[in-house]
Amino acid sequence: MRTIPILFALFWFQQEIPYKASDEFLVKINLQFKEKTSEYNNNTFSGSGERLDKSKGQKAFLEVLVTQLKIREDEVRITAVDSNGKELLRRKVSPVPELKFPMGFVEDLKAKSNGEGITVYFLSADKKKLRKIVFGVQPDGVFQVNGQWHGQF
Repeated sequence: MRTIPILFALFWFQQEIPYKASDEFLVKINLQFKEKTSEYNNNTFSGSGERLDKSKGQKAFLEVLVTQLKIREDEVRITAVDSNGKELLRRKVSPVPELKFPMGFVEDLKAKSNGEGITVYFLSADKKKLRKIVFGVQPDGVFQVNGQWHGQF
C-alpha cells in the first residue's frame, strides 16, 4: 500500500525534457506551392452529381529544415516523432546532419484541432532523452519553435 504513494510521487516529480538552446540550431521554413490532389478516387461523384475527384489547385506546402546543429558531447543519437507519436527519423549524430521534414499543406495543418508538430529528441548513449526541439503549426496559423512565435500563416 505504501508503494502507490511513492510511485505517484515519482511520476509527479518527473522532470520535463529541456529545450535545446536556440543558438545551437536554426529552423528554416520552405514554403512551396504544390498541386493538391483530391483524396477521392477517380470518377467519384457526390449525390448531386458533382465531381469529387478533381484537383484542388495550387496550395501552400510547408517543409521545415533544421540546420546548423551544434551537437554536444553527450548527444549521440537523434530521433524525431510527429504529434501522433509516429517515428519519422532515427540516426546517429555524426556527421552533423541537416534535417528535412515535409509537414504538409498549410490549410491541413491549421485544420488540426490540437495543431500539428514534430519533436526532435537528442539522446545519450543509453538512449535517455537529453534535449528537444519542438516545432509546429497551431490551429490559428502560428508557427512555433520551442514554444516561441516564429511566424504565422
